[in-house]
Amino acid sequence: MKVPVKWLKEFVETDLSAAEIARRMTMAGLEAENIERIGEDWDNVFVGEVVNVEPHPDADRLVLPTIAAGEHELRVVTGAPNIAAGQKVVLALAGARLIDGYSEELKYRTLKPSTIRGVRSEGMVCSEKELGLSDEHEGILVLADDAPVGVPLADYLGDEVIEFEITPNLVHAFSISGIARELAAILNEQAREPELVDVEALERRDDHVEIAAPEHCGRFTYTLFENVTIEPSPDWLQRRLIAAGLRPINNYVDISNYVMLELGHPTHPFDADKLASDEIIVRLAAPGETLTTIDHVARELDGETLVIADTERAVAVAGIMGGVDTEVSDDTSRVLLESAWFEANSVRRTSRQLRLTSDAGARFGRDIDPNGASVAAARIAELVRVIDPEARSVAFADKFLRPRERRPVAMRYTEIERLLGMTVPVERVVEIFERLDLQPEVVDESGTTVIKTSAPTYRNDINIAADLVEEVIRIHGYEHVPETLITGTAVPVSRSNERLVDQIAQNALVEAGLFQAQTYTMINEDDLLALSPDGNELPDLYGGYARPEEALVRATNPLRSDWVLMRPTMLPSILKIVAENLKYSPSVRLFETARTYQPNALDELPDERRAVVLAMSGERQAFGVETNEPDAMDFLDVKGAVEHLLTRLGGDAATFTAVEHPSLHPGRAAAVELDGVQIGVLGELHPRVAAHFGIEQRVAVAEIDLVVFAERFNAPWNVQPVGRHQPIQQDFAVAVEEATPAATVQAALQKGAGPLATEITLFDIYRGENVDAGTKSLAYRVTFAAPDRQPAEHEIERARDRIERAVGREVGGTLRT
Repeated sequence: MKVPVKWLKEFVETDLSAAEIARRMTMAGLEAENIERIGEDWDNVFVGEVVNVEPHPDADRLVLPTIAAGEHELRVVTGAPNIAAGQKVVLALAGARLIDGYSEELKYRTLKPSTIRGVRSEGMVCSEKELGLSDEHEGILVLADDAPVGVPLADYLGDEVIEFEITPNLVHAFSISGIARELAAILNEQAREPELVDVEALERRDDHVEIAAPEHCGRFTYTLFENVTIEPSPDWLQRRLIAAGLRPINNYVDISNYVMLELGHPTHPFDADKLASDEIIVRLAAPGETLTTIDHVARELDGETLVIADTERAVAVAGIMGGVDTEVSDDTSRVLLESAWFEANSVRRTSRQLRLTSDAGARFGRDIDPNGASVAAARIAELVRVIDPEARSVAFADKFLRPRERRPVAMRYTEIERLLGMTVPVERVVEIFERLDLQPEVVDESGTTVIKTSAPTYRNDINIAADLVEEVIRIHGYEHVPETLITGTAVPVSRSNERLVDQIAQNALVEAGLFQAQTYTMINEDDLLALSPDGNELPDLYGGYARPEEALVRATNPLRSDWVLMRPTMLPSILKIVAENLKYSPSVRLFETARTYQPNALDELPDERRAVVLAMSGERQAFGVETNEPDAMDFLDVKGAVEHLLTRLGGDAATFTAVEHPSLHPGRAAAVELDGVQIGVLGELHPRVAAHFGIEQRVAVAEIDLVVFAERFNAPWNVQPVGRHQPIQQDFAVAVEEATPAATVQAALQKGAGPLATEITLFDIYRGENVDAGTKSLAYRVTFAAPDRQPAEHEIERARDRIERAVGREVGGTLRT
C-alpha cells in the first residue's frame, strides 16, 4: 500500500522524515518496502504566474507568455493551447531535468535556452508528463489559484510516498488513517479524525434495502445524492490518488476511491437513474445469471456469487466490482452511494471463481470492520459537500444485521515475561494499551495480576493473550529484547528415507541430462480427462497409478477455480510445463519429484505417495556440425533415463514389460516392475493426449513410485568386489517372434549363462534380409567374468550351449550365426 507522507501527516502531527517514519513503522511490525520521492528531480522548477500572453510574430500556433516566479521573470515560447494570463503554472529554468513529453519511452532531457522561430526562450512552462505526474501532455499544468508564486515546485507539489507491505492479518492498517493510528501509538500522539457529515440525520429509507443472503452480507447502507455534477476532480485529489497508485476518473468515483484509501472501507457509486428504483436487494445470483462489470467483461455467475441488485437485475458483484450498466457517467444527475460489509470468505471465493480482483475485494477479503460502513458514507458526504457544493444529500438507508462489538481479551501479566523473556513494567503496559485504544483494566485475580482489555472492532487480529503480548513488544520496541545466547544441546538431525530417496533420484536425473521442475499439487478434472485420447471420459490409469474407486481429494476452498483436486498423478502438471517450454526451446527434458494423492475411504486422509515424473520432447541433440538433421527424442531416451535412475536407487533388478496404457502410444509403452510388483510406467504419449495439452510432437514420459525404494532403503546392499581378471565378451543374435519382449529374451540369456554372465546388454534390433517375416533379431553382448579366475574356453562353450537351449525353451527363439 502506498502512503503519501503529506496525507499521513494530516492525521498525525509529526516532524519525522519519511525515512524515520518508515523505520519506526517497520520496527513496529508494519514493513516499509520502499520510499518514492515525488519531485526529487525538480531542480530549477518553480511555481510561476502568467503575467501576459502575446502572439508569436512568426507562428500562429505558438504564443509568448511572460512568467513571473519570484526573482525570476522571463518570456518563453510555448504551443500550449490552455495558457492564459493570471494562471499559476510551472516554470522550468535552464538546467532543469525534465521528461521528454514527445517520447513514448521514458527519456530525460536537460533544458537549455533556445531560439524558436526567431524568438529567444529562456525556460519552459511544463505539462504533467514532463514533470512525471501523469501521461497528460495536451496542455500545461495549471495550478490552484492559491499556489505560492516563486516557491520551488518540490516544496509545493513534492511529496514522499512510503510503500508498506500489508499482510492479511493487518487489515486495520490497510488505509491512511490506519497507518496514522499505528504511527500515533508509536509516537504517543493523538490521531486526528476526518471531518464527517451526519448522514444518519437524513431522511431514512432503511426499508428500501433487503438483505436476502444474511450469511454473506451483514450490513448494507446507501446515501442518495441529487443534483450532482460529474466533472474532473480537483487537482489536490487527483494528485493524491495518483501518488497512492490509483487513476483519477471523475469526481464521484474519485471520492469513493479516496475514502477507500483514507479509511480502508470500500464503497461504490451507482447512477441512481439507471437503477430500476431506489430499492436495493443483496442476494445470491441465479445460476447462469450474467453481469457485465465495469471492466467490460461479461461474466456468468453461479448460485454462490453474492450480487447487489435492483428489483430487476444484478448491478454489481458484491464487494468486488460494479456493473457497467449502472456506472456513473457525464450525464449522471443522481448518485446512489453504497457502503456495506460483506463476509470475507464469500468475497474471496467469488474473486477466485470469477478470476476478478480489485482494491475493494482485497479489503473485504480480509474482514474489515462493519462499523466502518457508516463512517465511510459520512466521509463521502463531507467530500461531496466540499467538491460538489450544488449536490444535495437527500436520503440514507442502513440495514445492519450483524453489529460487531468490542471484544474482551484478558492477559496474565506474567505472560509477558514467559513469552518475551523480559519484563515490562505494568504501568508501561497499561500506557501502551491506552495508546492502542484497548481500554485496559488491571485486576487482581487470586493473587495474579491480570490485565483486561477491550479490542476495538477494527482490530480483528487481537483474540488471545499472546496477541496482547505482541502489541506490547512492538510498541515498547523490539530493540529492548535482551540478547541471549542459545543454550542446550542441538537435536540430532535425521533425514527421512523418503527425502534421501528424493535427493538420490534428483541427482541421478540431473546426471542424465534432465532439469528439475516444480509444479503445483492441484489440478482439475479437465486435466485428468485430457489423459484420455478421446478426452470425454476418465482413463482407467492415471499415469503410473490405477484410477481409484474412491472420489479424489477435493479442495473445499480452492485458491483458484482450476485448482480443485489434489493430483493422483503428476503427468498433467509436467505436460503443461513441457508445452510452455517447447514454445521457447527445441528440446525439453524435465523431471519432478513430489507427492501424489491417492484417496482412501471417506473422511480419511489420502495416501501421499512420493513419485518421480519424467518428460522428454524435442531434439535429441542440438543442431550443429555433427548433427545437421536432429532427430526427436523417443521411448528409448526416457527408458535410458529411467534405467540410470533405477541403478542409482538400487533397482538394477527392475524389468520392463510391454503394456497397453490409455495415455500412451500403442506399442510404445512399458510397465516397470521390481520384485514382481509394478512400480511405474513409461512410454511415448498418445498423439491425441499430447494434443490435449497443446503439444504437437513426440513426448516420452515416465512416472515411477518412489515409496518402494524408501521402504527398502536400509536393506543391505549386495556388494561384489571388482574382479582382478580380464572379462570375456561374446555377442549373441537371437531370432524370436515379433511380439516377444526384449526383456524376456534377456532373462532367458541370463538363465542359460548362469552366474558367469555379469552383464547383458541389448545393442541391436534387426528386421529384414535373412530374418523370417514376423520375426526379429535381437543382438546382445554378454560379459563373462569370475571373481577368482578368468573363465576358461570350455566354460564359455558350455554357457553358450545352455544359452541356446534356454532361448529355445523360454522364448521359442534360435541363435543366429
